[in-house]
Amino acid sequence: MKVRAEQLEQQVKKDLAPIYIISGDEVLLCQEAADTIRKSAQLHRIDERLRFVADAQFDWQDIINESQSLSLFSSRRLFDIQIDKMGEKHSKALAQLGSSLTDDNIILLTLPKVDARTQKTKWFKQLESQGVFVQVWPIEAKRLPNWVQQRAQSIGLTLSREAASIICERGEGNLLALSQELEKLLLAHGNGAHIEAENVIDAVSDSSRYSIYDLSDRLLLGKTKEAMHCLNQLISEGVEANILLWLFNRETQTLAKLSKAQATSSLRQACQAERIWDSRIPFYESAMSRHNANTLPYIQNYLALMDKTIKGLEGPDVNIGFRNLVMMFCGYKPVTTELDIPA
Repeated sequence: MKVRAEQLEQQVKKDLAPIYIISGDEVLLCQEAADTIRKSAQLHRIDERLRFVADAQFDWQDIINESQSLSLFSSRRLFDIQIDKMGEKHSKALAQLGSSLTDDNIILLTLPKVDARTQKTKWFKQLESQGVFVQVWPIEAKRLPNWVQQRAQSIGLTLSREAASIICERGEGNLLALSQELEKLLLAHGNGAHIEAENVIDAVSDSSRYSIYDLSDRLLLGKTKEAMHCLNQLISEGVEANILLWLFNRETQTLAKLSKAQATSSLRQACQAERIWDSRIPFYESAMSRHNANTLPYIQNYLALMDKTIKGLEGPDVNIGFRNLVMMFCGYKPVTTELDIPA
């Protein structure tokens, strides 16, 4: 059974399922979903909790053996298992674990984000059919201010919309950092305080944290300012240049394929042929409104120059080059680049 994270608290009040699967990239929301299950287990008088972190060297037989043995201390136990990176070894072990579930044990399984393909595998469908699957989605940027205001209210603060927007702008992409900033405001101003924009302008640190996929979203939507800020953050955090180049190259190649396919089909049909999820199609529609058979080859040629630089050959300055690529993706032709200078 699949439930949303916000439905989980009501679900666990009834009774605990044999297994709970929590999956997603947003650390804070995954932690809170897992905490909800742990607290519920205590309310159901499950006091013995066995904690496991399954890395590449982990011996799953320890869990299998323990799950089939009797506890000396409690009639029911919570097996709290965290997997940071999925692999074939883990998949096989989870399939075996799913076939040996008993009423004496509750399994709490925290996974990284599982894609649609994984959700269709035999072992995953077996586990989901026996328990509850909580798929944690990131909060969209446009919903963040509301989330921050609701979060503030839950800890005894009232935030103006402008104050919430400032906090989001400086900590976008990092819910844990946003939550921590609210805790700081609570300590500084006290329970019941009303927080205005001026209260947070100097108090909130710039704790933005992005992934390369956040950059991808902003590039495709043509959000120049946001994309540039995201790029600068990724560079300052030490994201390798070849990873950034891979992202730009991947999206450029996808747009080139869509442009070619539009000669014989609609853009939506072309996106579906490229196995682009329906929720992502508007991103590519936005990008294709700015690009054509002339702009894409220029970007591809510039990416080739960037590749030379990263490999230690002569080419554009890496940071300037990536900023030029942001401008190109967002529909602006930068001032003269190395491509425009005669050899």
